[in-house]
Amino acid sequence: MPRKLFSKRIALLVIAAALLAFAPAGVWAQTKVKAPRNFFGVGDDVKFGEETAREVERQSKPYHDEEVAAYVERVGRRLVANVPEQYQRRQFRYTFHVVEDRDANAFALPGGRVYVNSGLVETARSEGELAGVLAHEISHVALRHGTASASKALLAELGVALLGELVGGKKGEAIQLGAYAGASLYLMKFSRDYERQADILGAQIMSGAGYDPRDMSLLFRRLEGEGGRGLPQWLSDHPDLEKRARRVEEEAALLPAPRGGQASADFERIKERVRNMPDARARRARAELGLRALDN
Repeated sequence: MPRKLFSKRIALLVIAAALLAFAPAGVWAQTKVKAPRNFFGVGDDVKFGEETAREVERQSKPYHDEEVAAYVERVGRRLVANVPEQYQRRQFRYTFHVVEDRDANAFALPGGRVYVNSGLVETARSEGELAGVLAHEISHVALRHGTASASKALLAELGVALLGELVGGKKGEAIQLGAYAGASLYLMKFSRDYERQADILGAQIMSGAGYDPRDMSLLFRRLEGEGGRGLPQWLSDHPDLEKRARRVEEEAALLPAPRGGQASADFERIKERVRNMPDARARRARAELGLRALDN
């Protein structure tokens, strides 16, 4: 290689190294989240999600407000667009459905359907807090936690059954009972691991979409401050909210600073719209009557 060309390549490498050295630390230091082992195919996620959705939609009451639905869909789409490439699945179709329920809850099905209770919109104090819950649920879908849990449950059940069969008799039955209890603890541990993963990946998705991940931790702390009463399903599997809040804040420190434009004015308008729905007004009236009765 000619000396001049060699020197030019060395100079380019030095410049590239310098650029890396001065790049924002969060871009390179964010936590790597590894999707758990899964014996099911991606197509199974879609199939299971569709089957479960039919039951969910039979039992839930759709929230008939096109403006609220369009707003939640818009926030959800903004987040989905920032799911890291390694977790994107072309078979998944993310859709966002608002259901009429006072609980501050949301949940996701394998394959991409996300359900948001109207009570969550009422409880959140900013679009960022709402986005934090949606990002958490999107992360469960992207990491395929539903079918990963089914994989581990299947393994545990097969292992317990095999152990009992090998021993046989009354002793085998007793061993099976004890093993089932142990398997339940084993699955609970993984459930909590999945919640941590969804918090971390959710923070990264929020950051990519321009939201501040610390809004997720704000919601954790407020619910913790309320004594953890009536925790929504997406928090109940891992009730140590202070620990979760700190972990999200640690991850936020590794990520780029949030960009502006979180549409807070839109959020306030949508929240007021939900609060003025007849079911919400009736609920607040009942709550006020209950408080007055306690005072008397």
